[in-house]
Amino acid sequence: METIDLVPVMLDPVAIAARLRFDPLRAGSENLAEFITLASRSIRARAVYEIAAIGARGEGTVEVADVVFCSPLLRRNFDAIHRVFPYIITIGPNLERAAAAQGDLLMQYYLEEIANIALEQAADRLAKHLEERYGVTHLSNMSPGSLEDWPITEQAKLFSIFGDTEKLIGVRLTDSMLMVPRKSISGILFPSEEGFVACQLCEREYCPGRKAAYAGQL
Repeated sequence: METIDLVPVMLDPVAIAARLRFDPLRAGSENLAEFITLASRSIRARAVYEIAAIGARGEGTVEVADVVFCSPLLRRNFDAIHRVFPYIITIGPNLERAAAAQGDLLMQYYLEEIANIALEQAADRLAKHLEERYGVTHLSNMSPGSLEDWPITEQAKLFSIFGDTEKLIGVRLTDSMLMVPRKSISGILFPSEEGFVACQLCEREYCPGRKAAYAGQL
């Protein structure tokens, strides 16, 4: 098991302005630089991951780090590989607290979106770290709850791989399978020459976080 206590996150003002469709002249808004400065002070991106061997494969089940997950799609994606990387990433609670403290809904939205951008960047950094350190390429991701095939109830199994996650990186799992801090993500990264994105199997048409077109035939 490995922890990264400070995942580097660099907030690009140009990319953030485009993502937010930022209008500095809109009533109630602040200068974008102020939001980025506040976010940069508030973010502490941390990660924990495991280098896990694939164990027994069953009918719709697959064993990862001695934990049996129930998902036909996960089992199929892991069919031809022998090593995967379960992980948890967070940017900490401070930025979401700063967003909640804003009296203006537009300001809250800006800070929430910047937090999402930072979390996505931290996830990309972790993937690059794994590729460079372990010589893997074309890493894809699956997360509990992202698709009906691998329900959110499997989240507890994933967390069990790491033990005391709150002590490791400050993330805990609630009884309803939600992560605290809220700006956290978890899943399993795995090499895939074909590439896999959960969005390809999600029918939600107007999702702002969509990363790939729907391809239900997959």
